[in-house]
Amino acid sequence: MPESSPTTLIATVGAKPQLVTLALDLLLAQGKLVRQVVVIHTTLDRPETRASIARLGGEFALAYPGVRLRPVCLCDEAGEPLDDVTSEPAIREAFRVLYHEIRVAKSAGQRVHLSIAGGRKTLAVYGMAAAQLLFDAGDAAWHLDSDPQVVQSKTLHAGPGQTRLTPVPVLRWSQVSPTLIGLAQIDDPFDAVQTQERRLREHAARRAQEFVTGALSPAEREAAELVVREGLTNQQIGERLCRSHRTVGNQLSAAYAKLKDFYELPEADRHTLTSVLAMYYLKPTP
Repeated sequence: MPESSPTTLIATVGAKPQLVTLALDLLLAQGKLVRQVVVIHTTLDRPETRASIARLGGEFALAYPGVRLRPVCLCDEAGEPLDDVTSEPAIREAFRVLYHEIRVAKSAGQRVHLSIAGGRKTLAVYGMAAAQLLFDAGDAAWHLDSDPQVVQSKTLHAGPGQTRLTPVPVLRWSQVSPTLIGLAQIDDPFDAVQTQERRLREHAARRAQEFVTGALSPAEREAAELVVREGLTNQQIGERLCRSHRTVGNQLSAAYAKLKDFYELPEADRHTLTSVLAMYYLKPTP
């Protein structure tokens, strides 16, 4: 069934322009209302890249009259086209461009489909990072699978069943915690990452405090604190608190069960307790 929401396809491209058109054909066949395709590439000084962009331009004019093709060249801070995406400055710029293009499309109320099949692998990695920061439930990331004969022929279009879009799971941070919904309002992706990390730490610390002070009994808190702070065994905790080994074991078992229920975990043990409550017991002193 056709969708009513306009869609932007963002694709990384190198020497294989067919990876863009094959993905676009499959999305259109799914009823996606693709109105724009943004292809992100390195310098046109590379003959294979220049040929890819030229071939796509000609094909879009003929086969996709209702779809806008917008090539985006990766440039350094001085505005010079990047020859590759291997150095740290180049990678950072690639991340900024991918983040910016997704953010612009989302700000315009469009759905975004990201194809990570073409171009440099570093672009795929940072494209997924940008998707984690900005995607919502209506967006998707894809990898393209093609039959060998399609790859060898270099055709821009394939027959039925010769190509497949495989969804790539995206952990959308806006759905992990309501505190992260505003990430899309931040212009710089590195600022967004730092904000995400800070907000997640603050949220984890609040939850840990709620668990320790609200769910554990005073005796369970004492035992749990010695596990987290000092890594003591049940025997050592018993000696420190003047309790039997069995009493300490029962108290920690109760703490594990409460931890499991509070955080809705499949299981909880000493390692889980330490990992979750380190944010509370080992937080730096102001």
